[in-house]
Amino acid sequence: MGAAMLISKTLGTLQKIPLQNIAGDRVFGIYNAVYPIYQLLLVMVTAGFPVAVSLLVAEREAAGDAGGSRRVLGASSWLLAMGGLACFILLWQGAHVAASWFGDAAAAPAVRASALALWVVPLMAAFRGYYQGRGNMLPSAVSQLSEQTVRVAGMLTLLMAGWHLGWSDDKLAAGATAGSAIGGTAGLAVLAGYWLRERRGLAGGAGRSASKLASRQNAQAEGLLSIMMRLAALAIPVTLGALAVPALGVVDAFTVPRLLHGTGLPQDEAMTLFGLYSRGQPLVQLVVMVAGAMGGAFVPALAGSLARGDAAAVRQQAAIVLRAAWGIGTAAALGLALLAEPINMMLYADADGSRTFALVGCTALAGTVSALTAAVLQGLGAVRTPALLMLAAAALKAALNAALVPAFGTAGAACAGIAALTAAALLGSGAVCRAAGAAVPARRAAGIGLALAVMAAVLVLAERGGAPLLGLALPPRAAAAALALGGTALGGALFAAAVLRFGGLTARELRALPGGDVLAAALIKWRLLPQDA
Repeated sequence: MGAAMLISKTLGTLQKIPLQNIAGDRVFGIYNAVYPIYQLLLVMVTAGFPVAVSLLVAEREAAGDAGGSRRVLGASSWLLAMGGLACFILLWQGAHVAASWFGDAAAAPAVRASALALWVVPLMAAFRGYYQGRGNMLPSAVSQLSEQTVRVAGMLTLLMAGWHLGWSDDKLAAGATAGSAIGGTAGLAVLAGYWLRERRGLAGGAGRSASKLASRQNAQAEGLLSIMMRLAALAIPVTLGALAVPALGVVDAFTVPRLLHGTGLPQDEAMTLFGLYSRGQPLVQLVVMVAGAMGGAFVPALAGSLARGDAAAVRQQAAIVLRAAWGIGTAAALGLALLAEPINMMLYADADGSRTFALVGCTALAGTVSALTAAVLQGLGAVRTPALLMLAAAALKAALNAALVPAFGTAGAACAGIAALTAAALLGSGAVCRAAGAAVPARRAAGIGLALAVMAAVLVLAERGGAPLLGLALPPRAAAAALALGGTALGGALFAAAVLRFGGLTARELRALPGGDVLAAALIKWRLLPQDA
């Protein structure tokens, strides 16, 4: 399930690059304006329900009440279908209003195309929760991969067909957002296939009779409405926390294009600039996604140490995560900023907006810190704090956008993102320090600082010296790709090696982390990590 989620998120992040390459920056801008709104409504409808459904199904499975599990699935399907229908009507009828909020009337067809997914995607949440509650993760994993793969394939097929047929920008954007409905239909079809196969097996077997009496008794005591009310009670707190994730994207979608248009730019030019501004976001999202996956590995260890009352272990693990968050986040931000022009050229075929790309890349630092501190706070039991911090960051981002975008354009929006997310990261780090009593030793911080300085110096030399030489031997985009990929590999390797050699992380600290014993032994064997005295 974890592997499927990681692959799906990677596909969903990287699919934006061919979208821009095929359709251009204006369509890319429309997509990045519309998708956060769809994502926000989808989170409102579905975010907490897979967990809520799985909890109720697990209760009934433990009691041997298979019929009760199916009633939970039925109640959740009806509830999510009604929520999806309500959000579909809202998006479909309000498409032109939303487009006017974006500042570009051409976004209306894309809003309506994205609304189609709300017929099918909410139902998937019910089925996934049902199978997870029964301890069967395979249907959820397969449907997730199928949904994302078919979504990307459908989007690219519509874009290529539309490009060859000469579609206008509004139709191309609608084709891109329609991919969500295509992928959702495929994912739901996979889950429906598992369900139908299961039903045929039950119809032909005798195992069903053992739980008939319990199912009938529970059915009399618990109707669909009561199950729906319990599902909502369990899901709403999770949903409120999950709303923080798309909040920043919604803020940018509703403010940046309109503020650019307010400076006197035509609608299409303002949306094109928003597309340029959005170029750096897939890579930042990829960095934050990896950081979140890393953070997830720390949660069980932290929770276990907390349950045992081992304050020293909690303090040590939290301090290591904080150090890793700020070190890795700074390295990622430096790499994206220093290699912004070749990366931009490699991915998007031109270097337009490279300064803004570099500024957006700097948000990788705060995003990484926020992702890792959120994991630590979750392990420490402070589940609401990360969501509240991100909602506060979204409010600050809106205020800073209003102040900076009219004066500085998309660079102002990027600087607003840096300031808002950094504020959330600092507050999150402070919350971890207070909750765990963690502190970063000066010597370890100095070692990470030296490693960052080495990496930055080498990247500057590589970018300044390598670009002219590669430009003589290769076409522009190939030269940029060689510089971007080579610089990323070299910078990452140097940073990791320098952190270990300069004392940013010790063998003893590494062994305190999940899976750290094997990794520490290997690094000591390769002489990358000094042996503890």
